[in-house]
Amino acid sequence: MTPMQPFQFDQAALVHSTPNVRRDLPARVKLVLGLKVIGCLFAIGVSFLALLAMNTIADHDITIPPELAHKMASYAMLATGLSLVELLGVVGVWTFKRWGVYLLSGFSMLNFVIRMHSGDTISAMIGLAMTAVVGATIAARWSDFE
Repeated sequence: MTPMQPFQFDQAALVHSTPNVRRDLPARVKLVLGLKVIGCLFAIGVSFLALLAMNTIADHDITIPPELAHKMASYAMLATGLSLVELLGVVGVWTFKRWGVYLLSGFSMLNFVIRMHSGDTISAMIGLAMTAVVGATIAARWSDFE
């Protein structure tokens, strides 16, 4: 009876057999994602400045109705939270993750509905066009996303 040989694996053959595929997003998608990052950071900055303004108003004994102060603070925190989630979606798309596409498209549609409801038709249509550019490019390369 012969003794069993240990399992041997030739890792060099595996490394040389798989092609080195580099996934890269087209420039137009990078531009749209960059604009989304700038927009999200801008929204976070405006929210932070609104909270600082309310703090300054409180320090100078200027009275504003408490309902208005609570409403402004709630909107600032909501805008910050939504912007952070949308930034997470941008990171997901940039790293070829399907969950990033779902997050980004969902929040883009939410943004569209909110802007149309508030009467900002031009910004809503621009946002919809940017989402369509990203969507058309991603749809053609959906198999690259994990």
